[in-house]
Amino acid sequence: MDSTNAHSADASALGFLYQAQYALLRLWNETSFEAVIYLETLDDVVLEANGQTILEQLKHSLSTKPDAITVASVNVWKTFKAWIDVLPDLDLSKTSLHLVTVADISPTSPLKVLLDETENRDKLLIALQEEAQRVIQERADAEAKGIKPLPHAKRAPGCEAFLKLTGDLQAEMLSRVRLKPGQQNIRHIEDELAKRLTSVLAKDQPHVAALMVEWWNRQILYAHCGKRDKAIHRFELVKRHMEIVADIEHDNLVDYFAAELPPDTYRSHPMVEHQISLVGGTEAWLQRAVTNEWRARESRSRWSTENPTWQERISKYDNRLAEEWSYKHADMCEECGGQSDEVKKTKGRELLRWSFYEAPEKIEYLTSSVTAPSYVRGTYHVLSIDGRVGWHPDYFALLGFKK
Repeated sequence: MDSTNAHSADASALGFLYQAQYALLRLWNETSFEAVIYLETLDDVVLEANGQTILEQLKHSLSTKPDAITVASVNVWKTFKAWIDVLPDLDLSKTSLHLVTVADISPTSPLKVLLDETENRDKLLIALQEEAQRVIQERADAEAKGIKPLPHAKRAPGCEAFLKLTGDLQAEMLSRVRLKPGQQNIRHIEDELAKRLTSVLAKDQPHVAALMVEWWNRQILYAHCGKRDKAIHRFELVKRHMEIVADIEHDNLVDYFAAELPPDTYRSHPMVEHQISLVGGTEAWLQRAVTNEWRARESRSRWSTENPTWQERISKYDNRLAEEWSYKHADMCEECGGQSDEVKKTKGRELLRWSFYEAPEKIEYLTSSVTAPSYVRGTYHVLSIDGRVGWHPDYFALLGFKK
Protein backbone atom coordinates (compact mmCIF):
# COMPACT_ATOMS: atom_id res chain seq x y z
CA MET A 1 0.00 0.00 0.00
CA ASP A 2 1.61 3.25 -1.15
CA SER A 3 -0.84 5.79 0.23
CA THR A 4 -0.23 7.49 3.59
CA ASN A 5 -2.67 9.06 6.01
CA ALA A 6 -2.53 12.50 7.53
CA HIS A 7 -1.04 11.14 10.74
CA SER A 8 1.77 9.20 9.09
CA ALA A 9 5.06 9.27 11.00
CA ASP A 10 7.08 8.68 7.82
CA ALA A 11 8.43 12.23 7.65
CA SER A 12 9.60 12.33 11.27
CA ALA A 13 11.09 8.84 11.01
CA LEU A 14 12.94 9.79 7.84
CA GLY A 15 14.08 12.98 9.54
CA PHE A 16 15.74 11.05 12.35
CA LEU A 17 17.24 8.53 9.94
CA TYR A 18 18.57 11.42 7.91
CA GLN A 19 20.25 12.83 11.00
CA ALA A 20 22.05 9.52 11.52
CA GLN A 21 23.12 9.15 7.89
CA TYR A 22 24.20 12.78 7.62
CA ALA A 23 26.24 12.42 10.83
CA LEU A 24 28.06 9.42 9.37
CA LEU A 25 29.00 11.31 6.21
CA ARG A 26 29.89 14.40 8.25
CA LEU A 27 32.24 12.49 10.54
CA TRP A 28 33.86 10.63 7.64
CA ASN A 29 34.57 13.93 5.85
CA GLU A 30 36.09 15.48 8.98
CA THR A 31 39.90 15.67 8.79
CA SER A 32 40.60 15.58 12.53
CA PHE A 33 41.19 12.05 13.76
CA GLU A 34 40.06 13.16 17.23
CA ALA A 35 36.69 14.44 16.00
CA VAL A 36 33.61 13.23 17.86
CA ILE A 37 29.94 13.46 16.99
CA TYR A 38 26.69 13.34 18.96
CA LEU A 39 23.05 13.04 17.86
CA GLU A 40 20.08 14.68 19.58
CA THR A 41 21.99 16.45 22.37
CA LEU A 42 22.35 20.23 22.06
CA ASP A 43 21.19 19.97 18.45
CA ASP A 44 20.30 17.41 15.79
CA VAL A 45 24.00 16.79 15.17
CA VAL A 46 26.87 18.12 17.30
CA LEU A 47 30.45 17.84 16.07
CA GLU A 48 33.48 18.56 18.24
CA ALA A 49 36.79 18.97 16.45
CA ASN A 50 39.94 21.08 16.81
CA GLY A 51 38.65 22.79 19.94
CA GLN A 52 35.46 23.93 18.21
CA THR A 53 31.85 22.83 18.65
CA ILE A 54 29.55 22.80 15.64
CA LEU A 55 25.79 22.60 16.19
CA GLU A 56 23.94 21.48 13.08
CA GLN A 57 20.19 21.80 12.66
CA LEU A 58 19.01 19.53 9.83
CA LYS A 59 16.00 20.17 7.61
CA HIS A 60 15.19 17.22 5.38
CA SER A 61 12.82 16.76 2.47
CA LEU A 62 12.30 14.14 -0.23
CA SER A 63 10.75 16.73 -2.52
CA THR A 64 12.53 17.11 -5.86
CA LYS A 65 12.40 20.88 -5.42
CA PRO A 66 11.68 21.98 -1.86
CA ASP A 67 10.71 25.59 -1.20
CA ALA A 68 13.71 27.93 -1.28
CA ILE A 69 14.97 29.32 2.03
CA THR A 70 14.14 32.96 2.85
CA VAL A 71 14.08 35.11 5.99
CA ALA A 72 10.38 34.22 6.24
CA SER A 73 10.94 30.45 6.18
CA VAL A 74 9.52 28.43 9.06
CA ASN A 75 12.70 26.34 9.15
CA VAL A 76 14.84 29.42 9.72
CA TRP A 77 12.85 30.56 12.74
CA LYS A 78 12.47 27.08 14.19
CA THR A 79 16.23 26.73 13.95
CA PHE A 80 16.85 30.08 15.65
CA LYS A 81 14.52 29.05 18.48
CA ALA A 82 16.44 25.78 18.95
CA TRP A 83 19.76 27.63 19.13
CA ILE A 84 18.50 30.40 21.41
CA ASP A 85 17.21 27.78 23.85
CA VAL A 86 20.72 26.33 24.29
CA LEU A 87 22.65 29.64 24.25
CA PRO A 88 23.23 29.49 28.03
CA ASP A 89 25.09 26.22 27.51
CA LEU A 90 27.33 27.53 24.71
CA ASP A 91 30.58 29.43 24.47
CA LEU A 92 29.78 31.29 21.24
CA SER A 93 33.42 32.18 20.69
CA LYS A 94 34.13 28.46 20.21
CA THR A 95 30.84 27.47 18.57
CA SER A 96 29.54 27.43 15.01
CA LEU A 97 25.84 27.16 14.19
CA HIS A 98 24.96 25.42 10.92
CA LEU A 99 21.56 25.22 9.28
CA VAL A 100 21.78 22.21 6.96
CA THR A 101 19.00 21.87 4.41
CA VAL A 102 18.30 20.06 1.18
CA ALA A 103 16.57 23.22 -0.08
CA ASP A 104 18.34 26.05 -1.91
CA ILE A 105 18.49 29.71 -0.90
CA SER A 106 16.24 32.14 -2.68
CA PRO A 107 18.51 34.05 -5.11
CA THR A 108 17.27 37.40 -3.78
CA SER A 109 17.48 36.51 -0.07
CA PRO A 110 19.88 38.34 2.27
CA LEU A 111 20.54 34.90 3.77
CA LYS A 112 23.17 34.43 1.05
CA VAL A 113 25.76 36.08 3.29
CA LEU A 114 25.55 33.00 5.54
CA LEU A 115 27.32 30.94 2.88
CA ASP A 116 30.59 32.64 3.78
CA GLU A 117 31.83 33.05 7.35
CA THR A 118 33.63 36.29 6.45
CA GLU A 119 30.62 38.10 4.90
CA ASN A 120 29.17 41.08 6.78
CA ARG A 121 25.82 40.24 8.37
CA ASP A 122 24.56 43.72 9.29
CA LYS A 123 21.92 43.92 6.54
CA LEU A 124 20.76 40.41 7.27
CA LEU A 125 20.38 41.24 10.96
CA ILE A 126 18.13 44.19 10.08
CA ALA A 127 16.07 41.99 7.72
CA LEU A 128 15.61 39.37 10.43
CA GLN A 129 14.62 41.95 13.04
CA GLU A 130 12.07 43.45 10.66
CA GLU A 131 10.63 40.04 9.78
CA ALA A 132 10.36 39.05 13.45
CA GLN A 133 8.67 42.34 14.33
CA ARG A 134 6.25 41.94 11.41
CA VAL A 135 5.27 38.45 12.60
CA ILE A 136 4.69 39.62 16.17
CA GLN A 137 2.74 42.69 15.04
CA GLU A 138 0.46 40.70 12.71
CA ARG A 139 -0.31 38.30 15.53
CA ALA A 140 -1.10 41.18 17.87
CA ASP A 141 -3.38 42.79 15.25
CA ALA A 142 -5.17 39.48 14.69
CA GLU A 143 -5.66 38.96 18.42
CA ALA A 144 -7.09 42.47 18.80
CA LYS A 145 -9.62 41.66 16.07
CA GLY A 146 -10.52 38.32 17.69
CA ILE A 147 -9.14 36.31 14.76
CA LYS A 148 -8.36 32.71 15.61
CA PRO A 149 -6.15 30.87 15.12
CA LEU A 150 -3.49 33.55 15.18
CA PRO A 151 -1.22 33.69 12.11
CA HIS A 152 2.42 32.56 11.97
CA ALA A 153 2.03 30.00 14.78
CA LYS A 154 5.08 28.01 13.68
CA ARG A 155 7.37 31.03 13.41
CA ALA A 156 6.19 33.03 16.39
CA PRO A 157 8.24 31.26 19.11
CA GLY A 158 11.45 31.81 17.17
CA CYS A 159 10.64 35.42 16.36
CA GLU A 160 9.76 36.21 19.97
CA ALA A 161 12.91 34.55 21.29
CA PHE A 162 15.08 36.39 18.77
CA LEU A 163 13.63 39.80 19.64
CA LYS A 164 14.15 39.18 23.37
CA LEU A 165 17.89 38.93 22.80
CA THR A 166 19.92 42.11 23.07
CA GLY A 167 21.08 43.59 19.78
CA ASP A 168 24.67 42.65 20.59
CA LEU A 169 23.74 39.03 21.31
CA GLN A 170 21.66 38.85 18.12
CA ALA A 171 24.69 40.04 16.14
CA GLU A 172 27.07 37.71 17.99
CA MET A 173 24.86 34.68 17.39
CA LEU A 174 24.40 35.59 13.72
CA SER A 175 28.18 35.90 13.31
CA ARG A 176 28.45 32.22 14.22
CA VAL A 177 25.72 31.05 11.81
CA ARG A 178 26.43 29.35 8.51
CA LEU A 179 23.87 28.11 6.00
CA LYS A 180 24.55 24.84 4.14
CA PRO A 181 21.86 24.53 1.45
CA GLY A 182 21.43 22.01 -1.37
CA GLN A 183 22.49 18.98 0.66
CA GLN A 184 21.84 15.42 -0.46
CA ASN A 185 18.61 13.88 0.87
CA ILE A 186 18.56 10.51 2.56
CA ARG A 187 18.18 8.63 -0.72
CA HIS A 188 21.68 9.64 -1.78
CA ILE A 189 23.71 9.75 1.44
CA GLU A 190 25.00 6.17 1.17
CA ASP A 191 25.93 6.70 -2.48
CA GLU A 192 27.78 9.87 -1.53
CA LEU A 193 29.67 8.02 1.20
CA ALA A 194 30.67 5.33 -1.30
CA LYS A 195 32.16 8.00 -3.58
CA ARG A 196 34.23 9.33 -0.68
CA LEU A 197 35.85 5.93 0.00
CA THR A 198 38.75 6.75 -2.29
CA SER A 199 41.09 4.14 -0.79
CA VAL A 200 38.73 1.33 -1.88
CA LEU A 201 38.44 -0.15 -5.37
CA ALA A 202 35.47 1.35 -7.20
CA LYS A 203 33.77 -2.06 -7.49
CA ASP A 204 33.90 -2.48 -3.69
CA GLN A 205 32.86 1.03 -2.68
CA PRO A 206 29.06 0.42 -2.53
CA HIS A 207 29.54 -2.77 -0.50
CA VAL A 208 31.94 -1.13 1.96
CA ALA A 209 29.62 1.88 2.31
CA ALA A 210 26.65 -0.41 3.02
CA LEU A 211 28.58 -2.23 5.75
CA MET A 212 29.70 1.06 7.29
CA VAL A 213 26.10 2.30 7.34
CA GLU A 214 24.97 -0.93 8.96
CA TRP A 215 27.63 -0.63 11.69
CA TRP A 216 26.86 3.06 12.16
CA ASN A 217 23.13 2.50 12.56
CA ARG A 218 23.83 -0.05 15.27
CA GLN A 219 26.03 2.45 17.13
CA ILE A 220 23.29 5.08 16.90
CA LEU A 221 20.75 2.60 18.28
CA TYR A 222 23.08 1.58 21.12
CA ALA A 223 23.82 5.24 21.94
CA HIS A 224 20.14 6.10 22.24
CA CYS A 225 19.23 3.09 24.38
CA GLY A 226 22.22 3.43 26.71
CA LYS A 227 24.25 0.47 25.48
CA ARG A 228 27.17 2.75 24.58
CA ASP A 229 28.32 6.35 25.07
CA LYS A 230 26.50 8.97 23.03
CA ALA A 231 29.84 10.21 21.73
CA ILE A 232 30.95 8.42 18.55
CA HIS A 233 34.58 9.11 17.70
CA ARG A 234 36.02 9.35 14.23
CA PHE A 235 38.73 6.84 15.08
CA GLU A 236 35.97 4.26 15.73
CA LEU A 237 34.58 4.88 12.26
CA VAL A 238 38.02 4.70 10.65
CA LYS A 239 38.81 1.49 12.54
CA ARG A 240 35.58 -0.14 11.36
CA HIS A 241 36.28 0.98 7.80
CA MET A 242 39.75 -0.62 7.94
CA GLU A 243 38.30 -3.85 9.32
CA ILE A 244 35.74 -4.06 6.53
CA VAL A 245 38.35 -3.43 3.85
CA ALA A 246 40.70 -5.98 5.41
CA ASP A 247 37.94 -8.60 5.44
CA ILE A 248 37.25 -7.99 1.77
CA GLU A 249 40.93 -8.08 0.80
CA HIS A 250 41.52 -11.31 2.71
CA ASP A 251 38.18 -12.82 1.69
CA ASN A 252 37.24 -13.29 5.34
CA LEU A 253 33.74 -13.98 6.56
CA VAL A 254 32.28 -11.71 9.22
CA ASP A 255 30.11 -13.44 11.80
CA TYR A 256 27.51 -10.68 11.91
CA PHE A 257 24.88 -12.61 13.87
CA ALA A 258 26.95 -14.43 16.52
CA ALA A 259 25.51 -12.33 19.34
CA GLU A 260 22.23 -11.21 17.78
CA LEU A 261 18.77 -12.41 18.75
CA PRO A 262 16.05 -13.36 16.28
CA PRO A 263 13.13 -10.96 15.93
CA ASP A 264 10.04 -11.75 17.98
CA THR A 265 8.20 -12.62 14.79
CA TYR A 266 10.70 -15.29 13.73
CA ARG A 267 9.42 -18.87 13.51
CA SER A 268 11.83 -21.67 12.70
CA HIS A 269 10.91 -24.63 10.53
CA PRO A 270 8.55 -27.04 12.39
CA MET A 271 11.04 -29.86 11.87
CA VAL A 272 13.43 -28.23 14.35
CA GLU A 273 10.82 -28.65 17.07
CA HIS A 274 9.86 -32.16 15.88
CA GLN A 275 13.48 -33.32 16.12
CA ILE A 276 13.84 -32.01 19.67
CA SER A 277 10.44 -33.26 20.82
CA LEU A 278 11.29 -36.73 19.57
CA VAL A 279 14.00 -37.05 22.23
CA GLY A 280 11.96 -35.34 24.96
CA GLY A 281 13.77 -32.04 24.73
CA THR A 282 12.53 -29.22 26.95
CA GLU A 283 11.19 -25.80 25.93
CA ALA A 284 14.57 -24.36 26.93
CA TRP A 285 16.28 -26.62 24.42
CA LEU A 286 13.85 -25.57 21.73
CA GLN A 287 14.55 -21.90 22.43
CA ARG A 288 18.30 -22.49 22.18
CA ALA A 289 17.80 -24.34 18.92
CA VAL A 290 15.64 -21.60 17.38
CA THR A 291 18.08 -18.83 18.38
CA ASN A 292 21.14 -20.56 16.99
CA GLU A 293 19.36 -21.88 13.90
CA TRP A 294 18.35 -18.29 13.08
CA ARG A 295 21.91 -17.04 13.60
CA ALA A 296 23.37 -19.70 11.34
CA ARG A 297 20.67 -19.27 8.69
CA GLU A 298 21.10 -15.50 8.55
CA SER A 299 24.89 -15.81 8.36
CA ARG A 300 24.76 -18.37 5.57
CA SER A 301 22.32 -16.26 3.58
CA ARG A 302 24.34 -13.10 3.94
CA TRP A 303 27.67 -14.73 3.11
CA SER A 304 26.22 -16.32 0.00
CA THR A 305 24.77 -12.99 -1.11
CA GLU A 306 27.93 -11.00 -0.46
CA ASN A 307 30.22 -13.54 -2.08
CA PRO A 308 28.61 -16.41 -4.03
CA THR A 309 31.95 -18.24 -4.15
CA TRP A 310 31.50 -19.02 -0.46
CA GLN A 311 28.49 -21.23 -1.17
CA GLU A 312 30.70 -24.18 -2.04
CA ARG A 313 32.79 -23.77 1.11
CA ILE A 314 29.66 -23.54 3.25
CA SER A 315 28.32 -26.71 1.62
CA LYS A 316 31.57 -28.58 2.23
CA TYR A 317 31.52 -27.54 5.87
CA ASP A 318 27.95 -28.85 6.14
CA ASN A 319 29.29 -32.20 4.94
CA ARG A 320 32.05 -32.03 7.53
CA LEU A 321 29.58 -31.42 10.36
CA ALA A 322 27.31 -34.19 9.10
CA GLU A 323 30.26 -36.57 8.97
CA GLU A 324 31.20 -35.95 12.60
CA TRP A 325 27.57 -36.33 13.62
CA SER A 326 27.27 -39.60 11.67
CA TYR A 327 30.02 -41.26 13.75
CA LYS A 328 28.23 -40.32 16.98
CA HIS A 329 24.83 -41.31 15.66
CA ALA A 330 26.02 -44.69 14.36
CA ASP A 331 27.59 -45.55 17.73
CA MET A 332 24.40 -44.48 19.51
CA CYS A 333 22.26 -46.66 17.25
CA GLU A 334 24.41 -49.70 18.09
CA GLU A 335 24.08 -49.01 21.81
CA CYS A 336 20.31 -48.60 21.51
CA GLY A 337 19.63 -51.86 19.66
CA GLY A 338 16.67 -53.54 21.37
CA GLN A 339 16.42 -50.81 24.01
CA SER A 340 13.22 -49.07 25.14
CA ASP A 341 12.08 -45.78 23.69
CA GLU A 342 12.97 -44.02 26.93
CA VAL A 343 16.56 -45.21 26.62
CA LYS A 344 16.60 -44.04 22.99
CA LYS A 345 15.30 -40.63 24.02
CA THR A 346 17.95 -40.33 26.72
CA LYS A 347 20.72 -41.23 24.28
CA GLY A 348 19.23 -38.80 21.74
CA ARG A 349 19.35 -35.97 24.26
CA GLU A 350 23.01 -36.77 24.86
CA LEU A 351 23.68 -36.43 21.15
CA LEU A 352 21.75 -33.14 21.12
CA ARG A 353 23.93 -31.88 23.99
CA TRP A 354 27.04 -32.99 22.10
CA SER A 355 26.01 -30.87 19.09
CA PHE A 356 25.54 -27.87 21.36
CA TYR A 357 28.43 -28.06 23.81
CA GLU A 358 31.18 -30.27 22.40
CA ALA A 359 30.98 -30.07 18.61
CA PRO A 360 31.73 -26.30 18.43
CA GLU A 361 34.91 -26.88 20.43
CA LYS A 362 36.16 -30.08 18.79
CA ILE A 363 35.36 -29.54 15.11
CA GLU A 364 37.59 -27.14 13.16
CA TYR A 365 36.11 -23.73 12.33
CA LEU A 366 34.53 -22.91 8.99
CA THR A 367 37.12 -20.13 8.82
CA SER A 368 39.43 -18.46 11.31
CA SER A 369 37.12 -15.43 11.45
CA VAL A 370 34.03 -17.47 12.46
CA THR A 371 34.80 -18.79 15.92
CA ALA A 372 31.56 -18.28 17.86
CA PRO A 373 29.87 -21.60 18.76
CA SER A 374 26.52 -20.38 17.42
CA TYR A 375 27.38 -21.20 13.81
CA VAL A 376 28.07 -24.90 14.46
CA ARG A 377 25.15 -25.18 16.86
CA GLY A 378 22.76 -23.51 14.46
CA THR A 379 23.98 -25.33 11.36
CA TYR A 380 23.21 -28.67 12.95
CA HIS A 381 19.60 -27.56 13.35
CA VAL A 382 19.54 -26.25 9.78
CA LEU A 383 20.71 -29.69 8.64
CA SER A 384 18.12 -31.39 10.84
CA ILE A 385 15.30 -29.80 8.84
CA ASP A 386 16.12 -31.94 5.80
CA GLY A 387 16.96 -34.98 7.87
CA ARG A 388 20.68 -34.83 7.21
CA VAL A 389 21.16 -35.10 10.97
CA GLY A 390 18.88 -35.98 13.85
CA TRP A 391 18.99 -36.85 17.53
CA HIS A 392 16.77 -39.91 18.00
CA PRO A 393 18.23 -43.25 16.82
CA ASP A 394 15.16 -43.80 14.64
CA TYR A 395 14.46 -40.17 13.68
CA PHE A 396 14.73 -40.85 9.96
CA ALA A 397 11.81 -43.25 9.94
CA LEU A 398 9.78 -41.67 12.75
CA LEU A 399 9.79 -38.22 11.14
CA GLY A 400 8.97 -39.49 7.68
CA PHE A 401 12.33 -39.01 5.99
CA LYS A 402 12.56 -42.66 4.92
CA LYS A 403 10.93 -43.27 1.53
